[in-house]
Amino acid sequence: MDFAISGVHINPLYLAGVGFVVGILGGFFGVGGSFIAGPALFAAGVPMNFVVGTDLAHIVGKSIVAAKKHRALGNVDFKLGLIMVIGTIAGVEAGAQIVQHLKRLAKADVVIAGGFIVVLVAMSLFIGWEAGGRSRCDAAAARGLAGADGLRA
Repeated sequence: MDFAISGVHINPLYLAGVGFVVGILGGFFGVGGSFIAGPALFAAGVPMNFVVGTDLAHIVGKSIVAAKKHRALGNVDFKLGLIMVIGTIAGVEAGAQIVQHLKRLAKADVVIAGGFIVVLVAMSLFIGWEAGGRSRCDAAAARGLAGADGLRA
């Protein structure tokens, strides 16, 4: 299927498959799935500035569906979410202006892709650090349960 605005041809089944995986991640982990959708679009030949804009549009749909489902489960704090929206609106506007500036400099693909790699590596390191810390805490807690007063028996 041809997408005239971005100037690419992508198999719709590929896009539906990516959307399915992103939907599972959104429902299961509460993540937007951009770390899957972004690289998947870029790998399909979509220019990085279109990857960013298209994924932002995609976020709206998946966010509404996931938030509606989690609201039914009682997992949504609207006050917290609304306060975060203020920063999100400002951040999206700033990001869009930066992308436009990078396009004028013909550096959008390189800078956005590089920045995306940095974010993914940072997230991976943080998750690894957190998982390691929790494992140590869990082991310490298990040792501490040996005696009722917190001392080892």
